[in-house]
Formats: sequence, structure tokens, C-alpha cells
Amino acid sequence: MSRRMQKIVILAVALALVVPFGAFGVSSLMGGDQDPTSWSDQQYPRPEIAEPELPAPVLEQSETGARETVEHLLGSYTYMMTTGDTAAWDEVVDPNCSVCVQFMANAEQLHSQGGYLVEGEFTVESTTFDGTGEPPVTGTVSARFTQAPSLIFEEAEGEAYPLEGVSGRLDASVAWDGERWRITDMTLQPDAAPSDAGGASDAGGASDAGGASDLGGA
Repeated sequence: MSRRMQKIVILAVALALVVPFGAFGVSSLMGGDQDPTSWSDQQYPRPEIAEPELPAPVLEQSETGARETVEHLLGSYTYMMTTGDTAAWDEVVDPNCSVCVQFMANAEQLHSQGGYLVEGEFTVESTTFDGTGEPPVTGTVSARFTQAPSLIFEEAEGEAYPLEGVSGRLDASVAWDGERWRITDMTLQPDAAPSDAGGASDAGGASDAGGASDLGGA
């Protein structure tokens, strides 16, 4: 697997920016000693997925709008990684959110080389909002989620790399730009697997993992 693909695989694991590559290795992220060629006897063409519609509350300066902005981000992740179309994220991501922009760049890179994601949909179980101002102007949305297992292809008709399902909490900083809510930063705290020696705190935050520039650069 190429270095570029290693970075994209890491980014495909439930937004796992908190997990540095050296901590687990790609084989662990893919569920152990999985041989990608073992999936080659099954055909997984690029799925046809409809672009998610922007929820109307995103355009409302309210707590509901802030929550649904983050739900839209997670809900459109599989679409973006499958199609390479970043339009859904463009609608809710602040251009200065370096983490968000790097995800979008990797989705485009994966698409340009003929790769794509199969399945891996997110389910948002609950959200909370801690905002400032009335109506709120900025705040933090915390979302509890689970992501279904998925396959990632480095290129068309290439090998399929299995990714295990994961769960955890996404904390997103949001701000009202005068017309809509936008995500200005985000970090993830994945739930620790029973075999993990430590939890998300051991892996560190996005900055500890080296940031998006370390995981997704050219």
C-alpha cells in the first residue's frame, strides 16, 4: 500500500485524526492481519449515492441549526468519500478549518486515482450544544456516533481494504457566519476497544497525532 493510501485509509476510519499511524499501523486499523486480496473474489463497484440535501435549520441561527450542521457533516461523509464530491462539506465547512479541508482534499485525491469507499455510513445517536450568545453566535457541538464497517479501494478494480466499524464522540466548533452555521474545527475521541491498553486520551488530540498536515499531505 502506498504512503498516500496509508494516509487516506487512516482518514477513512471514522474521522480518526486522533490516531497517529505509528500507534497501531494500517493492519490494526483494518481489523488485524487482513489480506486485502481475500476480498477480490467479490465485486464491489462504486456505489451510486444521492447527494445529501442541506437541512433547512443549518440556515437558522439556533441551537437546532448548529446541531444539524454537524449531523449533516457526518451524514454526508460516505457520499464524499465514495464520489469524491465535496460539495456537501463545502456547504457547512469554514475555509479556515484545516482539518476539514484536508479531509476534502483526501476525498478528491482518492477519487482522482479511481478509488472509493463502500458503505461506512454514520449514525448519530445524540448531540449536545454549548453555545455563546442569544441567539447563539459560536459554540461546540458534541455528537455521539457509530460508523458501520466499510471497504476502501485504492483504485478502480483494485484491492479492497476492510475497515472495522467504530464509535465515539466528535466535538465540533461551530460559528454563525451571518447566513449559516459553519464548522471551524473538529476533534474525535474514539471509544477504546476492549483490547486497547488506553483510551482516546492515550492517542492524544488532533495536534498530538501530527494534525491533518501529517496525515493527509502529499
